[in-house]
Amino acid sequence: MKRNRRTGISTLRTMLFVLAACLAPIPPASAHPHVWIDMVTALQFDEEGRIAAIEVRWTFDEFYSAFAVEGAEKKNGTYEESLLAGLTKVNLENLAEYNYFVEITADGAAVKTGTARDGKSTWDNESGRLTLAFIVPLEKPRVATAASPVKFRVYDPSYYISIDYVKEDPIRMSGPHDGCTLTTEVPDQENVWTTLPESAFVNPSSQLGAYFATTAAVTCTAKT
Repeated sequence: MKRNRRTGISTLRTMLFVLAACLAPIPPASAHPHVWIDMVTALQFDEEGRIAAIEVRWTFDEFYSAFAVEGAEKKNGTYEESLLAGLTKVNLENLAEYNYFVEITADGAAVKTGTARDGKSTWDNESGRLTLAFIVPLEKPRVATAASPVKFRVYDPSYYISIDYVKEDPIRMSGPHDGCTLTTEVPDQENVWTTLPESAFVNPSSQLGAYFATTAAVTCTAKT
């Protein structure tokens, strides 16, 4: 995925918060997160035990949550549904260009996905944080087997946004999934920084965020 050095950062900011703000260009060599997201994902299985979709829930950090609703007034103690619905609509429209930051693979090849659905933004008064939830369907439901596991990860290629799983119950499975096992591979971030190839810092299309992304793998045993 190529992202123009001059416009990439401002595009991400606009994509996430629907604000026409322009940021100074940041070269890959100085890339580091400016936005932090706590994430939960859920694999959705269909009635035949195939992976049909991935539900994604992002909770943004307090600073950017406040930035997203800056200037908006609360009514009855919270923000209007129309405001939150507008944020959801435009954010998902822009995220579509980047496949919603979702990467799914099987047999070493990308698994095609469709347009995100059931998008919803919510505001939590207690934490002062904005959450965006949506579902990314697979173009064709996929059977995960020991010989052909389904793997997925969610990350911003530029690493302008750090997307990390919550500590408790981060990845869930819903629907018929008897015999299915989920494993994760979590990078050691300190080790990643010390072992990154030089190209990760000088090449705008280096997919820097992929080095820090947790990879989840699903395998299912055949029903007898």
